[in-house]
Amino acid sequence: MRVCGQTLVLVDNDATVSEVNRKIVKTTLKYLFYHKKEDRTFCLNTYEHDILSEEEYKDDVSDLVCEADMLEFAAKDSNLCDTLSEIVGRWKASDFACRDILVFSDGIEGAATGHEKEELYYLLENSGYPVYVVMLNQENNASEKKVLSAIATTSGGRIFETDFKGSDAGIDRQLTEMIFSAMDEYALVHWKKYEEGTEDQAEPEIPEEENITDIAEPVDSMEEDETVQEIGEAGKVIYEYDDSPGFFEGSGAFVLAAVLIVIGLIVGILGGFIIMKRRKAEYDGNSCRDREDDEEEYFEDFELNGVETVMLGDSASETRLLDAGGRFVTLTDCESSRAYKIALCGSMSIGRGGCDVTITGDDALSKRHCELYEDEGDVYVKDLASSNGTKVNGVRISAIKLENDDRLTIGARTYAVGIE
Repeated sequence: MRVCGQTLVLVDNDATVSEVNRKIVKTTLKYLFYHKKEDRTFCLNTYEHDILSEEEYKDDVSDLVCEADMLEFAAKDSNLCDTLSEIVGRWKASDFACRDILVFSDGIEGAATGHEKEELYYLLENSGYPVYVVMLNQENNASEKKVLSAIATTSGGRIFETDFKGSDAGIDRQLTEMIFSAMDEYALVHWKKYEEGTEDQAEPEIPEEENITDIAEPVDSMEEDETVQEIGEAGKVIYEYDDSPGFFEGSGAFVLAAVLIVIGLIVGILGGFIIMKRRKAEYDGNSCRDREDDEEEYFEDFELNGVETVMLGDSASETRLLDAGGRFVTLTDCESSRAYKIALCGSMSIGRGGCDVTITGDDALSKRHCELYEDEGDVYVKDLASSNGTKVNGVRISAIKLENDDRLTIGARTYAVGIE
């Protein structure tokens, strides 16, 4: 039986934290909560002294995400050294097991009032309560790294730095994967004695401290039972962290998007007409036939094995042609057995209106509910901020890789997934 890890998250909510780092903290916390393991609970708080009376661990993702959204940053006098000393001292006296601490801090704070740093280091050494520190790097806090690094390494935890500038995609994902990886490494060695029916095993080599910016690719070398929930490609999770509004945060982005959409539609329409003419010539030779007859025969060619082929738009000029070299996804309604065969050309949105794939008769379906896309030969589904969410095999997701026979729930219906 796997033990339940309890993680106390302490956020430095002082006004000294820059706007860029405030966004990083909130988006990372939400990503972390959405992708947490079922055997780990969290308590989210700032390191005020009344944390001792508010330590309540939760596994409800929506509650945790709501708390992350409500974080406020203001001037304060509390000190991380005081807070950690009181918490770890209380845990050791009560002999609590399987707990760790995740700290987000820029290190800039007032002086400790009740505990010296040496006292904290003594409490943390061999305490069994590792501290994982996310160092919120800023221009004026380079000297504070030494203290935060000492806290992490003395406790057996790790320190991660946010050396990011401007707009960076996937920061929340990278931080989360590295934090979960470090937690799993520690739990595998030090929490083994709390599992039933297992024997002690040799301690694996723990990698040296490394900066998050040195990681070129996501962590994917752990065994299946140690990894976090599988997610979509990093480029699909994008946040803007630039303090000043840029071109892509203003009206310019909408103008550019509109121009690209118009160009895409024109190219698609012209391409459709050219292919239609070629097919007409192939079937008719040099004879003339009505356009309506030609379209009817054309669409009949795409009725594959009695499965409804999903097209884009209501007229032939707006039809997205199936690409024989692409991936096909078939969604079969588990209740009515009605099937939708979808050809992935980049990405396909699904909803009850204004989408590439329109499904009617389902009021629980959002107008733009989710999106299917192909990446490096794999097929992924991404929720488009739908009202009722998107679930895969009963688990609500933001983005995840699909496999054959997965059960995809959108709206009030569940579909069996087939990929070819």
